[in-house]
Amino acid sequence: MKILFLNNSDTHGGAAKAAYRLFVGLRDAGVSVKMLVRDKSTNDPDVISCFDFERKGFAGRLDKFIWKIKNRIRKQKWKKYPNRENVFLNDLDSISLLRAIRILDFDVLHLHFVANRFLDLNQLTSINKPIVWTLHDSWAFTGICHFFYDCTRYEQSCGCCPMLHSDNSNDFTHKIWKKKNEIYQKCNLQIVTPSNWLGTCVSKSSLLQNFPLTVIPNGIDTRLYHSILVEKAQKKFGLDVNKFYILFGAVNATSDSNKGFDLLLDALQQLNKNAERKIELIIFGVEKPDNVPDLVFPTTYLGVINDENTMVDIYNAANVVLVPSRSENFSNVILESLACGTPVIGFDIGGNNDLIDHKQNGYLATPFDTLDLANGINWCLENNCKNELSLNGRKKVEENYSIGKVSQQYIDLY
Repeated sequence: MKILFLNNSDTHGGAAKAAYRLFVGLRDAGVSVKMLVRDKSTNDPDVISCFDFERKGFAGRLDKFIWKIKNRIRKQKWKKYPNRENVFLNDLDSISLLRAIRILDFDVLHLHFVANRFLDLNQLTSINKPIVWTLHDSWAFTGICHFFYDCTRYEQSCGCCPMLHSDNSNDFTHKIWKKKNEIYQKCNLQIVTPSNWLGTCVSKSSLLQNFPLTVIPNGIDTRLYHSILVEKAQKKFGLDVNKFYILFGAVNATSDSNKGFDLLLDALQQLNKNAERKIELIIFGVEKPDNVPDLVFPTTYLGVINDENTMVDIYNAANVVLVPSRSENFSNVILESLACGTPVIGFDIGGNNDLIDHKQNGYLATPFDTLDLANGINWCLENNCKNELSLNGRKKVEENYSIGKVSQQYIDLY
C-alpha cells in the first residue's frame, strides 16, 4: 500500500512536526510513504516539493499570472472586514496540486495541514481514491477559523462571524462554509483527530459530522525524547541547580494571542506575590528582544532551537513547563515535556486533558484563571520532590504515544 501525505511544510510548525514524525514512523514500519509539501527544509528524499511539478514555458507563466490575479482578489475580499480579529483565518484560495497528485502513485491520500494557501479543496472532488484527513485545528469544519474558541457557529453554517465582527448571516464565513459543504459532499473522507476534544467538535460540526471519525493521537520517538537528571541538564546551560526553572516556548507568542503570552505575564505576577523559592524563567523559540518585557523573574533566552537533542536537554533542565494557550488540539510541547518527565501546567481546555492528568503528571488550571495557573506552578514544584509527577508523565507517553504504537493505528486504519 502506498500513502501520499500532504502538508504545507515538512518541519515548520506544530502540524508539520506531528505529520513528519508519523511519516517517519510509517516508513520505519515498512509502509511506502511520500510527503508532498510546499515548503521543504529537510533533505529527506521521500519529501517532495510541489514546485517540482510546475508547468514550464507559456503554461507555467499563465499559472503564475492566474495566481497573481487570485491573490489580488483575495486581498480585496479581506478588505471588507478591516476590524477582523488578529487570529489565524484562511479562505480557500490556494495553489494547484492536481498535476502533482495525478503524477504521483498512491493508494491513499493523507491530508494534514493543507490550509494557508496550499491545497485547493475543489481538487479533492477529482481524486477517486480514499482520503484520510488528520485535523490539526478546526479549519476543515469552520468557514475560515483555525481556532473558534467559544463560538458555536460551525455547528450551523457559520455566518455572523465574531472573528470578523460581522452581524451578516451571509458573510464571508458562510460563503466559504457553503463552498466547503459542496466539495465535501463529493468526497470520500475518513477524518482523524489527535484529541478527543477535537473529535467531539467534529461530531457536532455541520460540515464533517456525517463522515467516519477516528481519534488517533500524535506520536513521539520515546527513545529520542527521554528523561535525564535535572541537574545534569541544567549544568549544560550554565544554570544554577539550586533554583527552580519554568520553561515557556515563545514561538510567535507575542504576536499570536492564542499562545496566551498575556496570561503568562499575569500568572508570573501572581506567582511572584507568594514566591518562596528562587525561581527563574527559561524561554526558547525566540531570540532575546531589544525591548525585553517585564517577566517578573530573571529570564534566560535560549533562542530558536532546531536540534531535537538540544530540545530534550532543555525540557529536562526545566522543573516545570508552562503552556498558557487559549486553544490547543494536541500540544507537541506538552507531549515532548511529558516524554522527558517534566510536569506541565496548562488550562483545562481543548485536548490538554488528554495529555495532562490533573495532579498526576501536571496541573490543569481553570480556564483562563491566571491565579490558578500560578497555583499550579507552585503545586507542581512542591509535589514533585520524589519525581512522582515526572515518572507518571513518562509512563503515560510510553504507554500511549510512542510513534511505533501510533503508526500501527494508522496502518490499521489504512
